[in-house]
Amino acid sequence: MAETQKKGINRWVLLVILGLACGMIYQLPYLRYSYYDQMMVAFDVTNTQLGMFMTMYGGGSMIAYLVGGILAMKVSDRILLPVGMISTGVFGIWFAFFPPYGCALFISLMWAFTTSLVFWPAVVNFVRGMGTSEEQGRLYGLWEGLRGITATVIGLGIVALFAAAASELAGLRTVILAYAIIDIVLGVLLFFVIPNNAQEKKALAAASGQESMFAGFGKALKLPITWVAAFLVFFTMMVFDCLGYTTPYLTGCLGAGAAFAATFGTVRTWGLQFVGGTTGGIIADKVHSSAKTLIGGFIVIAAGFVVLNILPVDTSMVWPAAILILVFGIAIYVNRGVYWAVLDEAEVPASINPAVIGVASCIGFAPDMFIYTLIGSWLDAYPGAAGYHVTYWLGAACAIAGLIFAIIAVVLIKKNKAKKAAEAEGAAA
Repeated sequence: MAETQKKGINRWVLLVILGLACGMIYQLPYLRYSYYDQMMVAFDVTNTQLGMFMTMYGGGSMIAYLVGGILAMKVSDRILLPVGMISTGVFGIWFAFFPPYGCALFISLMWAFTTSLVFWPAVVNFVRGMGTSEEQGRLYGLWEGLRGITATVIGLGIVALFAAAASELAGLRTVILAYAIIDIVLGVLLFFVIPNNAQEKKALAAASGQESMFAGFGKALKLPITWVAAFLVFFTMMVFDCLGYTTPYLTGCLGAGAAFAATFGTVRTWGLQFVGGTTGGIIADKVHSSAKTLIGGFIVIAAGFVVLNILPVDTSMVWPAAILILVFGIAIYVNRGVYWAVLDEAEVPASINPAVIGVASCIGFAPDMFIYTLIGSWLDAYPGAAGYHVTYWLGAACAIAGLIFAIIAVVLIKKNKAKKAAEAEGAAA
């Protein structure tokens, strides 16, 4: 990004708008986080079938992230970001009329391409270009936080529309239409505020010898940090997806009401992004390491899932369970806020950053392809709290696995810096 956009008020205004856009574009694909029970009724599906919505979304995203990395290296963000937002909103309008199951699956697949192919690699790479290496933790953390706070404020307003509707199905339709319209309006706004950086991307590719669309991917695949980052994202998303099943647990097993659940789901899914994302960025910059921040986050997450599993299944536990979920949910958003900053900490060249993001996203966000159908089948097979307990044990195990990869990242980055320091000393001698 041009130097004038790295400094001054303009980049912070852009960051707020990008945070709002990123918070809004994922509301529709992940609607089940706050309106799980209502979606089951509206589309007349089982837990497993509802999970298939996300399986279609995740499966499409596996391909989309790779191709999206190529697009992000070549096409102007002024085109990619608005197109992603507007097309997501258009499919949302169709979704609002509760089409047949097959059509709903198709829409879920199309959302994979509008968000994961067109929008995501471009926005992550754009944010990296907004600041220096010393600011990466703060930038990504604040961006994640802004995603959360804007989505929460708007989401709570939309919850009020849902509660005021004549019926829960009418309320759900209002919710979907509201998010769809917001996406379209934001898409138009992005076209006017995002700079046309096509020539800048072309010059960067030429200067680094990455003129070929696929050259960057070859180099990205050879970097160890690409694979470490991929699994850091993977296990962060696994625990995040397991966290998504806390709202129906509160209603189905602990007796929470529908309005409480919708409010809690909105705050948990989007509100914690502001606290966790912003806090994660500040911590990462203070300790000068995003990888070390991830270690602390995974420890808290593992402990949180274990405690949630041993709490008594009783209506008196609604508030203790809700508070516990919010506490370790913050740690999940801390990790979401800083895992991309690991790439800069590992000194990944800017010219192949979109390719690394594409590869890491393809693997990292793979849980969307299978986790919801898997957990949905557990909930159908093991009624009551049993299915949720299996889910939360999975969350604890994934947090431990993520902890291992975070430690590997710290070691890898330390070795890389030592190697470069030795090479610099040798060159000076």
